[in-house]
Amino acid sequence: MFRLALVIDEKPHTRMFKVNNYSQSGFTLVELSVVLAISAIILAFAIPGTANLMNHSGRHTALADLISTLNLARNTAINEQTTVTLCAIGNDSKCANDWSFPIVAFRDPSRTKQITDDSQIVRILHSVETGRLVVRSGIHNYFRFQSSGWSRGTLGHFIWCPDSDDNQYAAQVRINMGGRPQMARDYDGDGVVEDASGDPITCEGV
Repeated sequence: MFRLALVIDEKPHTRMFKVNNYSQSGFTLVELSVVLAISAIILAFAIPGTANLMNHSGRHTALADLISTLNLARNTAINEQTTVTLCAIGNDSKCANDWSFPIVAFRDPSRTKQITDDSQIVRILHSVETGRLVVRSGIHNYFRFQSSGWSRGTLGHFIWCPDSDDNQYAAQVRINMGGRPQMARDYDGDGVVEDASGDPITCEGV
């Protein structure tokens, strides 16, 4: 803040102007403590909110890609009147028992569970960016869609778990006999979706 002060000199017909400067003082220790306390409170609320947002975003992206791939595999089988297989493809281009390999939906009219030509590929399921996708395909290492769209004999499900293993964000997609993907729901209102047996989905140990 600046203020002009008029000073009259003793000499006749002479005037001098003096500038008085006022500088703002810094934060006191009390003020600084208050600012730090408020910042800590804001940070305490912001961190869980960010984690929740990441869980929701990761879940949405993973499930959207999975369901889209399953629907495309089924529709391709119906529209082209062929058999479509979905499995993890190993280095030998055959269905592998390890679902950490790339998951691929491909035309498999001879039911060999093997890709011999790139034209067979319907879609490659992208790896999840956050969390992990767990596959349960029963006694088989694949899912198969018949020309009717049915997946008879290859029932199973997919579970998505967040990196935090918080069951409230876990999701399950089941494939029914008709070959349609179904999202597991929370019927008892405890915040965790249930599997086909009515038990809550758990990420621990999967």
